[in-house]
Amino acid sequence: MRKYLLSAFMLLSVVAVSSCKKDKDMKKATVTDSGDIAKGGCGFLLLLEDGKLVRPSYLPSAYQHDGYRVKVKYAADGEGEVCETYPTKKFIEVIEIKDIKRDLD
Repeated sequence: MRKYLLSAFMLLSVVAVSSCKKDKDMKKATVTDSGDIAKGGCGFLLLLEDGKLVRPSYLPSAYQHDGYRVKVKYAADGEGEVCETYPTKKFIEVIEIKDIKRDLD
């Protein structure tokens, strides 16, 4: 009986450790609403924890809330656009989101 309990415990430990590695490549970010694109804003941006602002090419509506904390995995190719942020214009890199989820930490 102890042999089976030990095996079950080891299996659960392996599953728990492997599930934690999913977030390894994800970066923490905060969703920022910079205003309506039609009115001169930049739409929804992601403020990464290193202070960099990026603009997702598509952000699911479930995450379109100012101040919402997320974890994101994305691909960037260096392309971007100039965004009119008050008082100056900024180059904002456009990214493609590969995976996004709520940051519960």
